[in-house]
Amino acid sequence: MIICVTGTPKTGKTTTARLLAEKLNYEFIDLNELAEKKNLYCGYDKKRRCKVVDIDKMFQEVKRLGEKRNLVLESHYSHEMPCDVVIVLRANPAELRKRMQEHGWSDEKIEENIEAEIMEVCKSEALELGKKVIEIDTTKRKPEDVVDEIMSKL
Repeated sequence: MIICVTGTPKTGKTTTARLLAEKLNYEFIDLNELAEKKNLYCGYDKKRRCKVVDIDKMFQEVKRLGEKRNLVLESHYSHEMPCDVVIVLRANPAELRKRMQEHGWSDEKIEENIEAEIMEVCKSEALELGKKVIEIDTTKRKPEDVVDEIMSKL
């Protein structure tokens, strides 16, 4: 089984996905780390100053990894990978803004991500791809409580 944990940045994806993988005894994979390790890029975004992941290459790599293992994938684009279920983490935009400001993000980057949260980008994309979606609000919640809710809905 492959479970994808996705959502706008700062919704708690990494912590939640790690805890979920531990609880299920699945392998945790941070897709950004995998992209770096396997050089799964197709370019560079000058505006955002970051590498662009080659989704097709990443898809094939995840498909290969998931053939013999149970996985929990984590990234804001994990919903684009082959999987059995997508967990979309959500948070109140005011809380997200606070988290992003605490990490020193630029106003432009914060606004772009707040807009993505309001427009439900990750959820909409997962649904458009025909994925089974479980939506969880992480606002002012402990990661363990979020994982317990996910487990009850799986």
